[in-house]
Amino acid sequence: MSEQGGAGAGEEAHSDPEAERLGQRIEYLFTWVQPLGRRYTLQEVVDGIRAAARPGDPKLSVGRLWMLVKGRAGNPTVGTLRALGEFFGVPQAYFIDDEVADRVAAQLALIAAMRANDVRSVALRAAAVATMSTHGVDTVRSLVERSGLLEAGEQGAAVAGSPAEPPDSPAGPIV
Repeated sequence: MSEQGGAGAGEEAHSDPEAERLGQRIEYLFTWVQPLGRRYTLQEVVDGIRAAARPGDPKLSVGRLWMLVKGRAGNPTVGTLRALGEFFGVPQAYFIDDEVADRVAAQLALIAAMRANDVRSVALRAAAVATMSTHGVDTVRSLVERSGLLEAGEQGAAVAGSPAEPPDSPAGPIV
């Protein structure tokens, strides 16, 4: 018996375009919403939803979530979509409205690019400092300290309404 013949009607039930679209959208959230610096596990999502649940909220199991992600379960309840939206920080309409889904996907891609840029920027700065001579590092440190002192003086002057006194003066700026 072939694989297709062995699967029979069960295989056909998995070809629901709406369930597949929903699964792709949920999978996209798993891919792009990563505040832990890594992909959530199914269990973490279920646990997070349970922790935030209110009385009467629907229950979501790891198995049911897996089926939703894989596009093998259609017609989730409104409560399930709301819980998923709250967990991932997206509007409930993301799961059913193409325009909202496109807008959210663009925002998530932008956030991911900004995070990646910050990581690269920090790495480049660290590499630059690592290759700097001791004298260069001392110079940068001195500039940063002076900048902080100047900013503190300017902020004090703005609050007090008068020119800032030097940081070493007994009275100091009024903050």
